[in-house]
Amino acid sequence: MPLFASGQQQVKLAFMYPVGVSGDINRLVSNMITGFNAAHSNIQVEAIYAGSYDNTEQKVMTALGVGDPPASWLPINSMLTTFLRMDALEDVTALAKADDIFQDFLPGFLGTCMADNKLYGLPFQCSTPVLYYNKTAFEKAGAKPPTNWTELEAAAKALTVRQGDTVSQWGLTIGGGWHDWIFESFVRQNGLVFWNKEKVMFDAPESLNAMEFWVRMAQAKNMPAASTWESSANDFMAGRTAMLYHSTGSMSNILKSSSFPVGVVPMPIGKQNGSTMGGGPILIAKKQPDAHKHAAWTFARWMTNTANQAQWCVDTGYLAARKSSWETPVLKAHVAKVPESRAAFVTAEVAGAFLQVPGYHKVRTYLQSAIDKALAGQMKPDAALREATVQSNLEIQRLLRRRG
Repeated sequence: MPLFASGQQQVKLAFMYPVGVSGDINRLVSNMITGFNAAHSNIQVEAIYAGSYDNTEQKVMTALGVGDPPASWLPINSMLTTFLRMDALEDVTALAKADDIFQDFLPGFLGTCMADNKLYGLPFQCSTPVLYYNKTAFEKAGAKPPTNWTELEAAAKALTVRQGDTVSQWGLTIGGGWHDWIFESFVRQNGLVFWNKEKVMFDAPESLNAMEFWVRMAQAKNMPAASTWESSANDFMAGRTAMLYHSTGSMSNILKSSSFPVGVVPMPIGKQNGSTMGGGPILIAKKQPDAHKHAAWTFARWMTNTANQAQWCVDTGYLAARKSSWETPVLKAHVAKVPESRAAFVTAEVAGAFLQVPGYHKVRTYLQSAIDKALAGQMKPDAALREATVQSNLEIQRLLRRRG
């Protein structure tokens, strides 16, 4: 039975989304929505580009506070807990079970949208950190792409170029701004997920070991103590750093815009393989008319269908969330031409959600500050991580008490 009867009034929806990586993502999303609107005469989606993830999430929370949320939006997956606490999300489990969602979506990606075995969105913008490297610089230094932390540290030292105290080429840069996301992946590689629903464990031995590893490379001046997310990608593409930890979502832009051949490898392992899912799902507002909910589901389902996820992966480097997308001719041809596009799958298969805790924004700020202070030499790693743990757990417990 068709969702909308003939002659029924057109449903108009607002979709709010961010851009979290380098490249022309805004244009790509706008073009997809234009395509959706052309194919669905009964639904009209208004694309609202809201800036960064943080800006998007704050605008959505403000809209929720006045009772006028967008029909759907795309946050970082860490915000799931916050939006559930606001009773803001539509449970789409039944719709997903009536579809092929649980069969076709990769479990790790789908898990970022789930809480207590209920599904609240569809993965769209899926990423993990990967290691980009300058093949020309590696050949010049006689180095090989690192496969573990020991090799990573050795490569960072070998590839750093300096004249006196001036560094003209860093061996390694860890993209700032989202370095806490990458740091969680390092800690997972030490065998620990340092958060649960009620507390964080940023100061655990596994976390301290990873932090001390980063600090050692920064103190040796083989990696910069600070950078921004965008500048780190620009520095790599300009040849100012030989290796870069960044998102798969930046891959198409980095491969296209660099003036040298670029290699991409999975994150070199610590004690084990491990990674953290970045990006986010398309969520649907709970407090809106049923017709709007169904239309928003139709939109989310279309944006994440097999063909669109395949093309999205080709165009951006974000990982297709559907198994079937990887079997499409377009993505198979892309992988054959650009084998780097599968590099993240080694870690994606063992990746988990990113810092899904109450008070995510504050907690994340505490962790970022601890990392920054440790890398800058302002605090010792153990003291910085202990401070962030105490601050974060006070905030989490405050919110849990408020919930009752």
